[in-house]
Amino acid sequence: MIGIVLLAMTFYIAWNIGANDSANAMGTAVGSGVLSFRQATLTIAIFTLLGAYFQGYKVMKTVGEGIISNLTPEMVLIIMLAAGTWVTIATIKGLPVSTTQSIIGSVVGVGLALNKPINWGVFEKVVSAWIISPLLAGLLGFLLYNLYSRIFRRIKSVRTIELLYKWMAIAGGSYMAFNFGANEVANAVGPLVGAGVMDPQKAGIFGAISLAIGSLTFSYAVMYTVGKKITALGPLTAFSAQFGSAISVSLANYLGFPVSSSQAIIGGIVGAGLAVGEKVKKKTIAEVVLGWIATPIIGIILAYIVAMLFFYVGMLS
Repeated sequence: MIGIVLLAMTFYIAWNIGANDSANAMGTAVGSGVLSFRQATLTIAIFTLLGAYFQGYKVMKTVGEGIISNLTPEMVLIIMLAAGTWVTIATIKGLPVSTTQSIIGSVVGVGLALNKPINWGVFEKVVSAWIISPLLAGLLGFLLYNLYSRIFRRIKSVRTIELLYKWMAIAGGSYMAFNFGANEVANAVGPLVGAGVMDPQKAGIFGAISLAIGSLTFSYAVMYTVGKKITALGPLTAFSAQFGSAISVSLANYLGFPVSSSQAIIGGIVGAGLAVGEKVKKKTIAEVVLGWIATPIIGIILAYIVAMLFFYVGMLS
């Protein structure tokens, strides 16, 4: 019974990731008019599955074992319930919050509630990666726009430019979606792997399919925020933001750090927007950053409360 409930909760959190964080992969392409919403979600489904299956194991290990070792199925259930609740609320509000932060915060909250040893060194490295990732993505977005704009100015054929714009957006979004699967899907299924419920490959496939369903059914509001409400995006700025953030997340995947694709893509959008001289909407950025600060704290609090409730009703010892 616990196994069935865990699978249901994992589906729920992965569905939330698809609904909220899929905008990170393709929100810029949709916002710039290069891809339709349906084309974007299909691309997300394919490449997140590939990323989760082939490269998700490093981040799964960090999430499932790096901060707290010997997770139990009951602890995983609490983590999923606490993290999923907050991400659902944020998705309804249209805020691109970090599912990574919600899950990591929930892991810490469970550890504090049950007096489990927490590897604070790993936690500090993860938090540092959360700060570095959007800054690096912003810098790369800025530099990539300046590089590619010089190249595109030398192309005289309008048709060639339009074709390049489209394929660059698809390539950048696909690369981002691959890293999205390798990192964000691992956040959802990492606790399952840590508790020994699934091996990394099966967990990756299950998480990617669940994520794809979330993307198809409930991602439009956040995709609109990422693609339209931060700054005006053209095809070249969209590609620069995507590619810069994808490189940032790819580096985190290599190191096994569960970073936030939300933070990376928004950093990339700001960097590319500044490069082209577009005005960045500070109010939207402030709301998003506030969500980033609040998310791990809320995850800790919710997981702590739920764990104590489980303890008092006898579901935890």
